[in-house]
Amino acid sequence: MRAPLGNAGPAKLLSAAATGLVGFIQSRRLCLDSVLGSVGVDSRHLGDPLAKLDLRKYCDLLDLAARRSGDDNFGLSFGQQFQPVQLGLIGYIAISSDNALHAAENLAQYFRYHQQLTSTNLSFSDPFYKLTYRIEDPRILNRHQDAVLTLGMFCNVFRHCSGADWCPDELHLEHARTGNWRDIESAFGAPVRFECRTNALLFRPERVVSRMPQADSNLLSLLCRNIMTLGLEVQRTSAAIRTEGYIRQNIAAGNLSLEHASRSLSISSRTLQRKLVEENITFGLLVENFRKSESRNKLLSSEMGVSDIAYDLGYSETSAFVRAFTRWYGISPSKFRKMHRI
Repeated sequence: MRAPLGNAGPAKLLSAAATGLVGFIQSRRLCLDSVLGSVGVDSRHLGDPLAKLDLRKYCDLLDLAARRSGDDNFGLSFGQQFQPVQLGLIGYIAISSDNALHAAENLAQYFRYHQQLTSTNLSFSDPFYKLTYRIEDPRILNRHQDAVLTLGMFCNVFRHCSGADWCPDELHLEHARTGNWRDIESAFGAPVRFECRTNALLFRPERVVSRMPQADSNLLSLLCRNIMTLGLEVQRTSAAIRTEGYIRQNIAAGNLSLEHASRSLSISSRTLQRKLVEENITFGLLVENFRKSESRNKLLSSEMGVSDIAYDLGYSETSAFVRAFTRWYGISPSKFRKMHRI
C-alpha cells in the first residue's frame, strides 16, 4: 500500500529495522561513533524497536558504511542475515500469518505503519506474484543499499516457513546495474533486473503455500492492532480504519455508501470524505480492497462456492464478482483456488 506524500517533515521508520546494525558496523572495523555522527543518528535510538528513526539518515548510514568499509555488499549482507523477529511488530505479524502468501499480503498492507512514505504492494499477474517495495520520498537519494537489504528481509520471511533454500523467481531493483550484481543474484538465488520502476520479489504461487510454524490468528489480530496504534501514521489512518470496520459489518447487505457510512460513524459525509482524501484513500477503494482481500481468504480457507462468495461480498451477480476478481488477480476465482490448493 502507498503511504501519502503530504508529510512535510522527514519520513520515519521504526528502529527495529536497525536491530543488530551497531554490531554489524563494528564487525567491519569501522568507528561506530564516527559513522553515526556523520549522518546524525543517535545510537540510543537503535536499541528501542519502537523508536522512530529518520529514514533518510538511515539510508545515508547504510550508504556511508558501505563506502567506508569498501564493501558494496554491506546492505545485501545485513539483509540476508536479518531474521523476521528482529523486525519487531511487522516481523511478528509476518510470521504469525497463516502461510507465506498471507505473510506477503500482511507485509504489503501493514508496512506503512513500520516505515513512512514507502509503497508496498502485492499483485498477481500470471504466472507470478509481485511483492514490491519503494521509498517514495524524493528527498532520499541513497537508497540502493536499503533496497537490497529490505528485499533480503522479505526473503527471510518466506525462508522462515519454506526453508533456507527458498528463492524468488526473479528480482527487480530500481537502481542501475552495479558491479556486485553477481553477488546479488547469488544471495537471492534468482536473476536480477536493474533500472525497474520499483524494487520487487517475483514468485510463483506454489512457492508460497508453506504454513508458518508459528501461525496464530489471535496473536496476528492483536499485533495488527498494535502496529496501527504504536507504529507510524496513526492519525492519518484513523478514518480509514473506522470506515473499514463499517464495511466489514455491512458488506453482505450490498447497500454500502459513503452517506450510510458517515451516519454509522456519527460524522458528516463531507467530513468523512475529506478525512479519507487526506489519508490518500477513497471510500470506493476501501470497499474494493476489502473485497479483494476477503475474496482471496474465502477461496483459500473455505469451501464456499464462487456464487456464495460473490453474494457474501455484496455483489448482486456472480459475473460481476468474477470480472472484478479477474481484474485483481489476472485469473478467474475458480482457477485461482485450483492453483493455490496444496
